[in-house]
Amino acid sequence: MDSRFKRALIERLTGELEAARSIDAGEIAAEIKNIGFSCLMCGRCCRSEHGDNSVIVSPAEIENICLYTGLEHMSVAQPPHESSRDLRERRTLEELSDMIDIQGNIHTFGWELARKKNGDCIFIQDIAAGNKCTTYPARPTLCSTYPFYIEEGELRVSECEGLGKEIGPDESLELARKVIARYREELKETILLYENYESFISGPENINKAIENIREGIINYIVHDSTGSHRTTRRIS
Repeated sequence: MDSRFKRALIERLTGELEAARSIDAGEIAAEIKNIGFSCLMCGRCCRSEHGDNSVIVSPAEIENICLYTGLEHMSVAQPPHESSRDLRERRTLEELSDMIDIQGNIHTFGWELARKKNGDCIFIQDIAAGNKCTTYPARPTLCSTYPFYIEEGELRVSECEGLGKEIGPDESLELARKVIARYREELKETILLYENYESFISGPENINKAIENIREGIINYIVHDSTGSHRTTRRIS
């Protein structure tokens, strides 16, 4: 990443963060109440069959879940990339050539919650078992604010079966405050990510090294987050 481009990104995000500090929770709460929402506890947002169920998590959220569950980091979160099977395809690697370094490491930004083999969130119970989140008290803010989020200072809404349901003013205000806090924290995380980002040499010639690694049964990642760069290896069969 060009240093000038990096500085420009940080400046833009810093300006957005400054603007985010003046967002009125009451106005957001009024929008939420007008839209209406009540969680139906259906678990659809946690399951892959209903669409994109990826959940981006910060290092602090990962640590919180690890403390709550007793699980290790790599059991809780994974690099946000295609499945190991997809990465065996040269065409997929060619699409990622700008993110592969000379050692065949695949560079990614941030983490997402781990998922089961069927693509469902690792923490969602089967319907027969109660359809509950097993890490609910420590769940990420993306989950606790779904389906609402803020983008460029504006409230956005994801698809959800619970939309349009009645919600009271107190609940609306509490949810609005969480959505705003999440927006600010995401901006802070992104700024720190770019500040700590270490560039690397990429290019299509690096694909062969990545293929060599995959033939040996491993995919090497370098994950860039707000705390720095982290190397992790996923073993494949």
